[in-house]
Amino acid sequence: MSNPSQKKIELQNVSKTFGSRLALDRLSLSIEEGKTVTVIGPTGCGKTTILNMVAGFTTPSTGQVLVDGVEIVGPNPQRGFMFQRPTLLPWLKVADNVEFPVRYGRLQGKSLNAKERADATAHYLNSVGLSDASNLYPHEMSGGMQSRAALARLLMAESSVLLMDEPFAALDAQTRFSMQQLLKRVVKTEGLRTVLFITHDVEEALLISDHVYLMSAAPGRIVRHVEVPFRGHEDYRDIVLKAEFTELKHELIDQLERLVPT
Repeated sequence: MSNPSQKKIELQNVSKTFGSRLALDRLSLSIEEGKTVTVIGPTGCGKTTILNMVAGFTTPSTGQVLVDGVEIVGPNPQRGFMFQRPTLLPWLKVADNVEFPVRYGRLQGKSLNAKERADATAHYLNSVGLSDASNLYPHEMSGGMQSRAALARLLMAESSVLLMDEPFAALDAQTRFSMQQLLKRVVKTEGLRTVLFITHDVEEALLISDHVYLMSAAPGRIVRHVEVPFRGHEDYRDIVLKAEFTELKHELIDQLERLVPT
């Protein structure tokens, strides 16, 4: 059985340069297994660079990035990535998009036959509320439905680490709230998943996270860590009405605004 206190992701004294520009400066961060952690900060502070290093898309200039104590040397299906846009394949129906990671790859190191793939696809479509949309093409769905399909595809691969780069930023407020609650629910019910989430939205960070890290302007450094005290409440309406939530939200917004370069 997994140990919930085990360190799943570690960035150890990581710096990253692009040409002559120092993007990250000696940044250290540890994320425990099964936790949802969100990183916020000014534009250009290196949030997505952190995500890309954990994904294995790029490497640190100095320092180490580890998952399960092993240094990352490249992409791995155990680290799933959800982009800012759903990136569904337009010529495939929803069910085929969700099935794609295991039809042309492997699930937890094993191949699935056609029936097993169909059963898994149906399960994850149901988990995001898209059972009735399996035969639709992406252009026939709303933005929120496309995001649900992208989340189902991410879950389908059964990656133990979910990397999410502002995946709900393009959605309207009501759909965004719905996706935030959906993410919390499926992460809780679909096994022990560790989530590293990037957003510019302080309220979103507080609603979905166990921990929030605030970064400085470039070169990016961690300047504040918040252990979110509201995580136990499942309904966001129970959270946002709390005076403590409003106070912490505005405190972080004020601090974030002071970090933006003038």
